[in-house]
Amino acid sequence: MDYIFDLMRKTSKVISSCKNITQLEGAYNYVANLEKYLSHFEKTERQALFCEKQLAEFRKMLKVKNRSFNEFVN
Repeated sequence: MDYIFDLMRKTSKVISSCKNITQLEGAYNYVANLEKYLSHFEKTERQALFCEKQLAEFRKMLKVKNRSFNEFVN
């Protein structure tokens, strides 16, 4: 489970460090790959709930970041 926490921390850093649209697209791909990767683990109900919540938060972070770039462009 510690490794999963490290992955969550790294994913958050990847999203927050995006400085342009190309990097943001890479972050979307990173989150999609993380979701696929996590699907290969057997998880307890509590661990599965944690992973689902984290992925939902990452999607929200991506939407917020995407909106901030769109406002900057317009």
